[in-house]
Amino acid sequence: MLAITGTPGVGKTSVAEVLRSRGYRVLHLNEIAEHYGCLEEDGEEKLVDLEALVERFSEDDFSADFVEGHLSHHIARRCVVLRCNPVELRRRMEGKGWSEEKIAENLEAEIIDYILVEALEVCEEVHEIDTTGKTPEEVTDLVEKIFKGEVILPPGSVDWIAELGDRIDEFVRR
Repeated sequence: MLAITGTPGVGKTSVAEVLRSRGYRVLHLNEIAEHYGCLEEDGEEKLVDLEALVERFSEDDFSADFVEGHLSHHIARRCVVLRCNPVELRRRMEGKGWSEEKIAENLEAEIIDYILVEALEVCEEVHEIDTTGKTPEEVTDLVEKIFKGEVILPPGSVDWIAELGDRIDEFVRR
């Protein structure tokens, strides 16, 4: 099972949809959490009890090729972290009507490599793909090649702090 993870808005769900259309078995992390009774609803939000999920999870319970979600790297040995330039990521999140606070929180997480660092701490194999300017199909092609072992895209190719330079203040809370 290969986890497709990353900051909200980087394209995980779009890639998962393309993979499904290609015949792959793709689960969303919330489906797995619900299966194990580790999904709680707090108003409009669904919260995953990650500690309980990690404790109860077994890949043997699922016949999936991929698991998608921004916490999915916690339950797979292999993962691909999708990344997106904060300029583009902000546009995507604004297009979804997210609050300024939620946008700022997620932009900061993307800038400081939060998901990537977590993935490196818990997964045996981590790949990184910059989705900026790529179509969901192009990103899916890369994910599919990683899944099949045809390509290795090691982490370390993305550095938003260096790329943003003096503009970084536009993307962090003060």
